[in-house]
Amino acid sequence: MKIIYFGTPEFAVKPLENLYGDSEFEIIAVVTQPDKPQGRKQILTASPVKDCAEKLGIPVIQPKNKQELAEELKKIEKVDFFVVIAYGMILTKEVLGMPKYGPINVHASLLPKYRGASPIQEALLHGDTNTGVSIMAMDETMDHGNIYLIKRLNIDENDSLESLTNKLSEMSAEILPLALKDIKSGILTPLPQNHQKATFCHKIEKEDGKIDFSKSAVEIKNMLRAFTPWPGIFTEFNGKKIKIIEATVSNDKIEPGKFKIDGKILKIGTSDGALIPSKLQIEGKNVMDAAAFINGYKSQIS
Repeated sequence: MKIIYFGTPEFAVKPLENLYGDSEFEIIAVVTQPDKPQGRKQILTASPVKDCAEKLGIPVIQPKNKQELAEELKKIEKVDFFVVIAYGMILTKEVLGMPKYGPINVHASLLPKYRGASPIQEALLHGDTNTGVSIMAMDETMDHGNIYLIKRLNIDENDSLESLTNKLSEMSAEILPLALKDIKSGILTPLPQNHQKATFCHKIEKEDGKIDFSKSAVEIKNMLRAFTPWPGIFTEFNGKKIKIIEATVSNDKIEPGKFKIDGKILKIGTSDGALIPSKLQIEGKNVMDAAAFINGYKSQIS
């Protein structure tokens, strides 16, 4: 089966590697986002999927817009599948109609729940106990198409964005080749989603990490799970930004947003319970543990 693979972030790397390693597939091109400046020095950086494709010797296409994408794809003949995993551009009707067996999307949620750009973060934010991977036929509306296959995954209470992303990426890599083979043979038939039950998530912005202490300690801990490493969760302490790097929760009743020292333990009040940071980072300083923070800033905590 001839495949054009669309993907950009680390999440899409393992499925690409698995398809490449299966003799029943030929990946004739990889489509990914253009290189982007990253870091303080704004160094032009390739996407993880581009890095993977180049190591595997697969031709890479990096269109800047939808028109350029369509023009590049018209040059390629006889494609069986488009496989799209977190690519980052909505495909036009013209492009969706190109592959013989259709464009297939892999989405990291139990659709129709959490359509959109941040389904893994959203599951963690809501404290969900399970999530999964949905494989669907694509249409012109984001994450709206008929479903071929859904596989569930339990979320561990210690799962972070990184660990859950890795688990879902591995699950996607495992089930994708089997799904494509069953779609081609007609074993899998797509079923429509219940659109009335659809929920949506947005692209994560830096300000999403700002802590609102009118939320409960558990909700804030879920923010930490969802937003580490980026954008992280943060608040202000004596006019300076402070990031919470690691934390647990307790049942202590403390005024929301108030910092309190209890021996060598730092506690911050919320609407329900307290957040207990174990690692913090003051703006312009290195990461420190709670004991070091208390030693350095005890006089500033009333």
